[in-house]
Amino acid sequence: MFSETQIGAHLAQRFNLTGKTAVVTGSAQGLGREIARLLAEAGAKVVIADLNPDAASATASDIDADGGIAMPCKVDVADEASVKALFAAVDAKFGGVDILINNAAHRSKAEFFEMSVEQWDQMQDVTLRGTFLCCREAITRMKANGGGSIVNVSSVGALRPTLWGVNAHYDAAKAGVDSITRSLASEFAADGIRVNSILPGGMASEGARTSARRSRFEGRS
Repeated sequence: MFSETQIGAHLAQRFNLTGKTAVVTGSAQGLGREIARLLAEAGAKVVIADLNPDAASATASDIDADGGIAMPCKVDVADEASVKALFAAVDAKFGGVDILINNAAHRSKAEFFEMSVEQWDQMQDVTLRGTFLCCREAITRMKANGGGSIVNVSSVGALRPTLWGVNAHYDAAKAGVDSITRSLASEFAADGIRVNSILPGGMASEGARTSARRSRFEGRS
């Protein structure tokens, strides 16, 4: 059996991101924050891109305190101008981007016949449009720099209805994330750009807990 120290040393050798710059959207808390922390531990300079600037600054400060390098940046991934400003700030600070983690997503539950058009649009705007906008800015830079890596955070809900259900708008948006991932992986493979997705299941994150509390409250109202 390998010790935890031996495993950590092995991973450090295989997963060395020293000199790389990673942009992680939706990384002020939850899964995104843990991804950002791990990338920083591997040596990457990490951009904490989030709609909540105070939480982004707190996460960046934690990473800096642990010996990493992090820059907080407020972004609304559904807004083209905001996304362009994010990547311009990354260019100015770090000279470009090597890694993009599209983790930002809107979370809400709505039964199909109670779902408003506004709820549907907001889900698609943040989860799918946001992925498109961030990929476009990142790929433009990665092509010029000879390659890069993009990981889009999808969901098991993209494949099948989940046990907690009432998520047609979320599941559809995440299925779109998977589809754009496959398309971009094929289109830009020759440019040395890898595009992959991961499909997490349920997690005890801040977003999940907030959604659960909201559902319980609405159920009592």
